[in-house]
Amino acid sequence: MLESLSIENYAVVKKATLDLHRGMSAITGETGAGKSISVDALELVMGGRADSKSVRNGANATTICATFDLSDSPRALGLLKEYELLSEDNELCIIRRTITRDGRSKAFVNDIHVNTNILRELSARLLNIHGQHDGQLLLKSEHQIEYLDAFAELGDLLSEVESLYYTYSNGRDEVNRLGELQKDMVSEYKLTMYQTAELSRLAPKENEFAELSNEYDRLSNVHTLLQNSMNIHGQLTDDENGILTSLNTLVNSMSGLVKMDRSLSPLLQNIENARIQLEDAAGEISQYSSTLEADPERLSFINERMTLYTDMAHKYSVTPDELYKVLEELHDKSTRFTSIKDEIQARTAEVVAAKKAFMEKAHELSDRRREMSVEFCRKITEMLHELSMPNAMFEVEFSETQPHPNGIDSVCFKFNANAGMTPDLISKTASGGEISRIALAILVLTANKISAPTLIFDEIDTGISGFTAATTGKLLRRLAKTSQVITVTHLPQVAASAHNQYEVLKKDIDNETFTSITELDDEGRVQEIARLLGGSAISDSALANARELLSTQSAEQ
Repeated sequence: MLESLSIENYAVVKKATLDLHRGMSAITGETGAGKSISVDALELVMGGRADSKSVRNGANATTICATFDLSDSPRALGLLKEYELLSEDNELCIIRRTITRDGRSKAFVNDIHVNTNILRELSARLLNIHGQHDGQLLLKSEHQIEYLDAFAELGDLLSEVESLYYTYSNGRDEVNRLGELQKDMVSEYKLTMYQTAELSRLAPKENEFAELSNEYDRLSNVHTLLQNSMNIHGQLTDDENGILTSLNTLVNSMSGLVKMDRSLSPLLQNIENARIQLEDAAGEISQYSSTLEADPERLSFINERMTLYTDMAHKYSVTPDELYKVLEELHDKSTRFTSIKDEIQARTAEVVAAKKAFMEKAHELSDRRREMSVEFCRKITEMLHELSMPNAMFEVEFSETQPHPNGIDSVCFKFNANAGMTPDLISKTASGGEISRIALAILVLTANKISAPTLIFDEIDTGISGFTAATTGKLLRRLAKTSQVITVTHLPQVAASAHNQYEVLKKDIDNETFTSITELDDEGRVQEIARLLGGSAISDSALANARELLSTQSAEQ
């Protein structure tokens, strides 16, 4: 529950503190006094949009502090543990927010600095605020289904449906993205396939062009090579003047010297090695000469292939030796095109399966909604009868829509207050006061279904009076048995139903406006309710009526 709210330099409040209690609390005051200022301050401290205009004139900053007892709020405690925000006394949560004159904002939870996203997340687990405009939300189908789901307590099933929907929806979007990518790549794919076919006819290989170039040079000069190689072989092996003949003579001479001086043995060995190597070279040049043969056809083929290499290299802006890499890259690219097609097929199958799973769970959710809507309509109708609409009828109409995160249902609330008339759209059949009462009935029925221990109603009783106002007070007090209820009201019947009451006063002192919020004792409540009953001039009869109203409302509940 909300234990206290401290407001400093906010709007027209210089300093005010509300010590709140369990049960139902009413905040009252004259029109224009700023009854809703505490609700506005609470919305701000819980992460609402900061505005420098919130800072009171003449002050440097606004400070708002809210203290919550979390002993009955396991979800809020869990969030604090998750973000490591628990204080030593782990049943208290103190939220403080400061807004400076230049619009800067700082927020703290248990004196630990946090961002406003955490405040909003925490707010959803601590309180629900309902205002005058909630009645207008009833006119919108997307909000109507939220109230029905809250009543039916379908949270777990809704979470499953939402998760399945996004699995299906994200998969469908990915298939569409891949389809668009494939469409955009059609021209590129055609070009790639053409280039692949073109280069595949050449079939370039690594180092092939260098080898072809070398072979072309050899075949182009085969006669010169043959003549020169034979000359070299003759110079090495000629019996009279050949180099090997001279080396043999030299070896014999050196052998004679070694016999006289063995220190010349290494030199003899070197000459012998040279002779052996030259003999091997003579054999190799002879073998090479035997392989040389003119081949005009092969030379023509090589010339044509090298021309193709050169032309293709020029076309693809690479060197001839790099053409094989270009072909490899084209093969890789064409493989990617094929893989996109395969991926689209695989993802499409996944989407079909995901949609089937979603639809099965969505139909289960729809069946549960329809089942619970019977009890929902019955209870709303009963409350409307209590709220001085004895002939009221309330219905929920279902229709199937395209898949969305909350399933496949669209609901429409229908109403009629007149006997014998068929219920129709609330916007067509309900007056402003009737819309307020319908909203009140739905809020009372669903408020404690939403897991937030504190419920705040900001003048939701606008447009009702008399017996209906008294019934409204009873309904709110009934709700306060399971939740902390704080209501801002101008109705004496509602205020009298509260366990506790606070008065908002606005005063002008020395050309400055001040608003204060005071908890009323028993006599103070009598005075304030008498004012609500009779206006600014409080008569003895108004006081007597106030005492009777307080006594009656408390006794009846």
